[in-house]
Amino acid sequence: MSSKTYNDLICDTSELIGEATQIDEAVFEAGIAERTVFQPILSELRIRYTVLVSRLDAIYDQLLQPQKRLIVKRLLEACLGRLLEIKYDLVELYLSDYTYDDDETLQKLQVTPQEAEPCIPQYFVREREEEILKRRKFITDILTKLGHEITKPPLIVLTEQQAIIIIQSHERARQGRLRGQFMKEIRLLKEKGRDQKGEMSATAATAIQRVWRGFITRRMTKKRKRAEQLLIGMELPPYTESQAIKRAEEVKENRRDRQKEYEKEYQEALVTVEDQLRAQHTEKIKERIGDELRRWISEYYERTNRLPEFPSEEGGGSRAMFSRLGTGVESQLSKSSPVSSKDSKKSKESKDKKSTKAEDNKTKDEMEDLQNYKCVNSSFLQDVINANEEFEDMWKFRDDYDDQRYQRDIIEREKLVLLEQEIRNMVDEMMRNELDLLQAAFDKDRAHKGKKSKKPQKKVRRGGKKSKKKKEKDLTPDRTTESLFEELVTNGIIRPYPIVKIDDYIGEKNFIGSEIRKQGREPSPCLGDIRQLIKEYCILPLGSDHVKTNAPLVRSVLLSGPSGSGKKMLLHAICSEVGAMLFDLTPSNIVGKYPGKSGLIMLIHLVMKVSRLLQPSVIWMDDAEKPFVKKIPKTDKTDPKRLKKDLAKIIKSICPEDRVLFIGTSRMPWEAEQKLLFQCYTKVIQIPRADYGSISQMWRSKLHRAGALSQRLDISCLSRVSDSYTIGTLLSALDDVLTTKRRLQLRVRALTAHEVAIQLSYREPVYAEHDAAAEIWWFKTPLERRRQKVLQRLEELEQENEEKSAGK
Repeated sequence: MSSKTYNDLICDTSELIGEATQIDEAVFEAGIAERTVFQPILSELRIRYTVLVSRLDAIYDQLLQPQKRLIVKRLLEACLGRLLEIKYDLVELYLSDYTYDDDETLQKLQVTPQEAEPCIPQYFVREREEEILKRRKFITDILTKLGHEITKPPLIVLTEQQAIIIIQSHERARQGRLRGQFMKEIRLLKEKGRDQKGEMSATAATAIQRVWRGFITRRMTKKRKRAEQLLIGMELPPYTESQAIKRAEEVKENRRDRQKEYEKEYQEALVTVEDQLRAQHTEKIKERIGDELRRWISEYYERTNRLPEFPSEEGGGSRAMFSRLGTGVESQLSKSSPVSSKDSKKSKESKDKKSTKAEDNKTKDEMEDLQNYKCVNSSFLQDVINANEEFEDMWKFRDDYDDQRYQRDIIEREKLVLLEQEIRNMVDEMMRNELDLLQAAFDKDRAHKGKKSKKPQKKVRRGGKKSKKKKEKDLTPDRTTESLFEELVTNGIIRPYPIVKIDDYIGEKNFIGSEIRKQGREPSPCLGDIRQLIKEYCILPLGSDHVKTNAPLVRSVLLSGPSGSGKKMLLHAICSEVGAMLFDLTPSNIVGKYPGKSGLIMLIHLVMKVSRLLQPSVIWMDDAEKPFVKKIPKTDKTDPKRLKKDLAKIIKSICPEDRVLFIGTSRMPWEAEQKLLFQCYTKVIQIPRADYGSISQMWRSKLHRAGALSQRLDISCLSRVSDSYTIGTLLSALDDVLTTKRRLQLRVRALTAHEVAIQLSYREPVYAEHDAAAEIWWFKTPLERRRQKVLQRLEELEQENEEKSAGK
């Protein structure tokens, strides 16, 4: 697409942002309201911001003008942050991590359920591509030096008997082919030598014509039927890479190369323009500001007969001195001051004297508190509004379609403001020194006349409260980041991981979840809902420093599910989508490494220090329940309780500014002490059993890609048969069925569900006992317990109200 297309797209997006922010501001103006009022509005806002993020990501990826791209990035990050804040509000409203899209809202906004799922911005990885490749190469080089082979697949070791059988079968097949060819040649020679007497009869010709015409008609009918099914989407076309998609990707790559070129020119222009402005305007601005300050100081002295107090640089400097007026801070502080002890005693006495009528009001107030909600203050909404207004003022009506390079006048205007502020700070420092000298001379004259000079008052620091958090002691102050990095790679703490896209985690969403909630029941999530949750809790906050700092904090996530449900795939997808470093603190991985108490302290220090230096980072612990298991089996030699006491400290030390996430994966979390487990993990995500829609979609996509999809293969039947298996188990069974030999035979002999079912019969399904244990454990998770308590309390209050109304 052309530059004009993307400019028109961003103008349309700017209007959509205006609509979304108007609705968003109305939410905050409403203040406290019933939960049922906020639920549809916030659901609509979530979809609106999701669409905006998708649009802004496409624009930022292909827009060429470097200064316009800066505003688009600000808008993109602000919309991302606001999306995560709305997600937090929805979780508090429904007391559930899962958000289900309402059909009416989707129809109103003309959005499909797939478009309502947040996309991953491409700049998360693309702007750090060189850095990510360099780190991966560094890890590969170190592992190669240590003798670890990463890329080679595992070799198949055969016994002598197996090798002999393979050789015999191939040799017998070769001899059979030769014998068949020889007999064919003999048969042809006999047919040539046979006397052909008489002509073909009319009956024989008619029979041949009938067979041939029937064959041609059936073939044409089959082709026409297939074309019709392809047209209406009943059948998928053969899996081939589209040439149009390839050409579009080439165009995009070309625009990205031009982006880099224009960005380089822009960065060079920033330096050259600043140097030119400094040479032309420094002395003029310095002289003008100095004259203004001296004139103001002299006027102030004439008016008050004393010298003014010059504010510090943190206090605003000379700009604050010109506009120093009463701010009304004291009045605001007095309003928010704590209640005195006398007032609190009086209030307690008054509470004791309340009648039964007051108790009824208390019950009503409690019910209102449970039914009402107030949205959390937003850190991003004002950023969205300001950035959108700036775009409309500067870029919306500017015709720059032909020239996509930087605009010099904008650079000059921005640099002049920064240059004036810098020179003002220098002049302020000079004026402070001059005022100190004048004050000293003034005090000396007053002392000479017999007047006592006032002692200079100590400057009151108006900064915020000092952080009570103690600064961690650096145990490795003299070592470089590379040496620490190499040490952790050598010990297997930092591990390489395969590149996986989060959208490769195949699964449908629960399309009727919103309707089930309206009926007062909690719907069961599907695999598509898990994928969306991973994006919202793990990937989107980690990708941007600004978003991570200001969005609702998620320090740790626990992924639970049976073996083969995709926990490791989701972990690798999180790392791949943001280009994160993976630290492995699994008990079996750290056994024998950094022994003793001092060694454990050093391990924790190295992991936390390097994870902050190389952020974004993901710290992973497999078998997350093992550190909290009450009784360890005697056969387990991994010492899983080694990190039990320090695990909570590690997670709590992750600050909002740190792009670090702790992820635990577990197959049987119910075996751990639940209180200690939930103290460590902020969010709990349980991967459910694969539903029919997700399994059907997986079979269809995988078989289509393998070229094994045919009319003879009943996808519906196959999905029903594989209902009790995890997606990982199904994929391994498919790999065993579709061997190289079987793939070659697909054109002659189509794949059947029977072949896959035979392979599945050799594998372990997810038993009902496991599902029952997982369901019981899920009701013990903090958020689910909180939801159950609120529902129970609401029922009790409703019953009390009904009894009181019946008694009256």
